[in-house]
This record gives sequence, C-alpha cells and structure tokens, in this order.
Amino acid sequence: MLLILLPSIPLLGAFALLAVGDKDVNMPFIASSITLSLAGWGLRGVFRGEQLTYTLPFSGPYSPTFQADILSCVFVFLAAFLWWAVSIYTPEYMKKEGRARSFDISTLLTLSAVLGVFLAGDLFTMLLFFELMTISSYFWVIHRRNEEAIRAGYFYLFFSIFGGLLLALGIVFITTATNGLPALGRGSIPPVEPRIFAWGLAAIVAGFGIKAGMVPLHLWLPHAHSVSPTPASALLSGLLIKVGAYGLIRTGELAGWGLQWGNTTAWLGPALTILGSCTMLLGVIAALLQSDAKRLLAYHSVSQMGYIILGLGICLFLGNAGGLSLIGAIYHIVNHALFKAALFLGVGIIYVRTGETNLYNLGGLLRNFPVTALLMFLAVLGITGAPGLNGYASKTLLHHAVSAAAETGLPLMVWAERLFVLVGVGTATSFAKLYYLIFLGRPAKVEISECESRRFHVSMVILAIVMLGIGLLPGLIPQILAVPAAQALGIKGFAAGIDHLAFGNANDVVSALITLGLGAVACRVGLATGVFHWTPPLWLTLEGLGSILCHSLRVVGRVANESYASVVRLISSMGRAIRLSVSSAYRKMNNSTDGALGSITLPGISADAALLMMTLAILIACYTCIDLQLPNLRLPLSFPAWNIFQQLPH
Repeated sequence: MLLILLPSIPLLGAFALLAVGDKDVNMPFIASSITLSLAGWGLRGVFRGEQLTYTLPFSGPYSPTFQADILSCVFVFLAAFLWWAVSIYTPEYMKKEGRARSFDISTLLTLSAVLGVFLAGDLFTMLLFFELMTISSYFWVIHRRNEEAIRAGYFYLFFSIFGGLLLALGIVFITTATNGLPALGRGSIPPVEPRIFAWGLAAIVAGFGIKAGMVPLHLWLPHAHSVSPTPASALLSGLLIKVGAYGLIRTGELAGWGLQWGNTTAWLGPALTILGSCTMLLGVIAALLQSDAKRLLAYHSVSQMGYIILGLGICLFLGNAGGLSLIGAIYHIVNHALFKAALFLGVGIIYVRTGETNLYNLGGLLRNFPVTALLMFLAVLGITGAPGLNGYASKTLLHHAVSAAAETGLPLMVWAERLFVLVGVGTATSFAKLYYLIFLGRPAKVEISECESRRFHVSMVILAIVMLGIGLLPGLIPQILAVPAAQALGIKGFAAGIDHLAFGNANDVVSALITLGLGAVACRVGLATGVFHWTPPLWLTLEGLGSILCHSLRVVGRVANESYASVVRLISSMGRAIRLSVSSAYRKMNNSTDGALGSITLPGISADAALLMMTLAILIACYTCIDLQLPNLRLPLSFPAWNIFQQLPH
C-alpha cells in the first residue's frame, strides 16, 4: 500500500487545499514534507535488496502495477526533496505573480503524477501518469495568461501530447514483440519479433526524448521555462525533464543494455551518443546567444540533459564496460536538479526585486544582493564543474566513461569526447557571462524594491548545503545510490573500479581549472567583441528551420487546396453538362407517344417502355439458348455480356 500512498499524499493535499478556501496554508510544503518522510521510512528496505511491488485488484484485462527498486527510490527522494525546498520559496514569490492557490493545486497534482511515473510497475501505468503530469504542469506554463504564456503553453502541450502518442505506439510495438506488457524493474524480456521490438524502442526513445529536451525535440523547453513562474521553472528544469531521463534509463533496461539481443539493440548506443552530443553542443551554443537569464538557463537545461543522454548512449555502446557511464548519468541527474533549481531561484529573486531578467539591463547588483550573489556563485561553480562542488564529481565520471569509449578508436566516440570538452568550455563561458552581467558589470539603472527575501534564501541555502556536501564527499552518492541502482538495472562487474577512482586526481582537477579559465577568457572576448549579440539567420536555428518548414507546408497545402478546388469545379461543370444533356434526351424520348425499335414503331408506347421490352426479350432468348444447350444457337464469345450470362443458374 505504500506505493499507492506516496502519490496519493499530494493528491489529497490538492483536495485539502480546495477545502480550506482562501486560508493561507502552504500545502505543497506540508505534502512534500510528509512524502519525503514517508519515503525515507517506507523505502529503506529497498536499499537492503528488497523490491516492493503492488497490483491494484481491478477486474478486466489491465490492472495498474506499482514497483520500487533502487532507481525508483533515487528519483522519488529527489522529487520529494526538490519539491520541499522549492515550496519554502514559493509563497513569497507568488505574491508577485498572483493566483497562488491555483498554482499550488497544479503543483500538488504534478507531484502526484511525477511520483506515479517513478513508481509505475509497467509501461502502460507509466504512460497514464505521464499524461496526467503533462496536463497538470501545463497550467504552470500558462499561469500568467498573457499572449507569450499561451503560445508557450501550446508548444508545451503539442510536444508533450506528441511524446505521449509516441510512447503509446512504442508500448504497442514492445507488447507485440514480447507477447506481453513488460514489467519495469525486472530486466529485459527476449523479443519474439526483433524488428518490431527495435521499432518500439525507437518510438519510446523519441517519446521520452521530447520530455528530456533532446535535440531536435527540445523546442518547447526554452519557451515553457522562460514564461513560467520561477518556482515552476525550477521544478520543470530540475525535475520534470528528468522524467524523460528516467524513461530513457528504463528503455536501456528493456534493451538489455546492448548485451543480450545483439543486432536488435546494437544501434541504440550509437544513436543516443549522437543525439546526446548534438543536444550538448546546440544547447550551449543557443545559451551563449541569449540575453534573457531564464532562457539562458533553459537552454543550459537542454545542454546538461545532453550530458546525461550521452552517458546512457556510452553505456549501451560499451555494455558492462560502460557501467561508469551509467553511474555518471544517474549522478549528474541528481546534481543537475540541485544546481539548476538554485540558479532559477536566484534569478527569481532578482526578478522579484527589479522586475527584470534581461541580462543587458542588469549589472552591478553584488552590493544590493550579496547573499543571493554568493549562493548563485556556488551554483555556477557546480554547473561548470569546478572542483569542490557537486557538478565536478558527476562530470568527472562521465568524462572518464567517454574517454574509455574513445579508446575503442571509433570516430564517433572520439568526436564525442572532443565535443564533451568543448561544451565544458562553452558552459563555463556562458555562466561567466550570466554572473558578470548580473552582479559584476556596470551598475544598472533599474529600480530595486525593498521586499523581504529570507524565505528565498532559506531554499537556496538548503540546496547549496547539499551541493557542497556532495562536492566534499564526491564518492558518497555513487556508493549508496548510483552503483546499487546500476547493478539493479543489470550492469555488473564494474563496482570495483569506482572504488579506486580518485575524484581529487591531479589531472582531473587541472583539466577542470583549465576549462574554467578558458571559459572566463572566452566570456571576456565575447563581451568585448559583441559576439554574444549575434543573431543567427533562421536557416541556422532549429526554430527557424521549423518555421520555414511550417511555412513551406502551409504554401504547399494552399496550392494543393486550390488545385483540388479547381479540379472539383471542372469535374462538377462537366458532370452538370452531361447531366443536362442526358436529362434533355430523356425528356425528349419520354415525351414521345410512340416507341421505336429500329425500323419498328410501337404506337402508344413510350420510348423507355419499348427499351424495357426489348431488353426483356433479349434476356429470355439468351436464357432459352443456354438452358436448352443448343450448340447452334450459342452467343459468340466476343459478346461483352457473355461472362454475365454464364453466371445465371442453369
């Protein structure tokens, strides 16, 4: 029952919030606190090797199934903790946005759906909660109800529904290929139809890739993040896109991590490696060109998800030898949720007190926001991979895994490593730009309100403490969470290697410091030369290409519609002319009082009656010849209706 109770707590909180009316109750904080405590108490046995399962006793062909393994626990704890931290921040912030009660209700419903996704025991149950999550989080995106928010909401809804349809299609294929609905958390099932199984995997990867912000399916993400209230942006980036990552990890489990089904899944590792590399690179390039702080952070969510997708691709490519990559991906999911939520919350404080998120309208705010500047600096160091912060640990694991793949000599993996290093420099450049323009640049001429921000800082301090703790003890998360999760997913024989990996290795530390230094230099050059203001032509951007494609499709559709209308009008006019001619001839014949059959005239009989009599006479004659089987009276073979007469009963 615990697996049902955890998603039910936020749902009950939403109903309770409706019942209390206009009373000032921080229900998301209460619900997330209970969820976090109950998960910590009830799921502790999972870390001792237990696996919890529960099936609702529904009659019929489908019964929802729930399960909890170590991977589920990682995501459940992460969701509950992040919701708890953000819920401290939310009440103060929503005083500026308004409609706090409706926001809290959608927040609670979204938490319930997210927990349902992580605890789902089969693909269909996961899909149901996935769709509920889409509907509830949609109200975050359109919260401001302005034109930009509605447009972003349409983007979000369209892509999310399309992702759900792809998941449904993939589930149908997988179920057909394995003769049953695969259970999650129990390894892979040998496919009976390998080709259908491969198509199912591809559809599921695309469906979860949309939610994960995978290029080129990421276009919804910068729009949704930039218009949502800051607490929603923190949760969208910190956790909801991790639902896509969770789904991709489960897809790797179904695929047997490339170890069991040979050519059936051999393509999946290289495919995810390519997609992850492109997502990293395009995300960081787009982020460098942004002037809005929230859009910059949104594009970095795309880029950081590229690291995770790349890690999963490397693991699928290397099999058991790629266990380090899977550990790094799970580790980076946790770290990214922490520092990206902190960054969004920091930008939210600036917005509340200045009403501005345009970086070039800010500057010199260090004196006015010293605590916010310090906490955001820690988050910046975390996302750029500075030694001593949490991002350094997970990026180090991923870098070692990518280097191991590059040692195979495959050009794809060699280029993946090069892009990994390049994106690291781009990330450092981008966040040097963000921090400099907000806090260190020329003082801005903006009005700064004197509002209380202690709650804001409490949330950021909680996240900063966890980031520092992970950075100072980088081996803790892998040992207690990531390694057991990877082993439970079927990757064996690599745990010994993680024990000997020194996160304080001199080469890794020097490499990280060089990356930070190059990023600072590149930021200086970019600001001095105005490169960051460059606006690429439409054909160089995915959004531009999408716009061009849509415009082209509209033009083609309009031309096709006009051509169709012309053909219909032509056929209609021809039909009308033929109909008039036939009708005229018929009336002329029908008005005659005498019928003619060749040279024979039948007085008093209309033409149609004469024609009917002639047809009847021919049919009687033909039937008589066939029935009597008179050889000399048979019709010639060339007679067109001969085949029809042969079908008559003898």
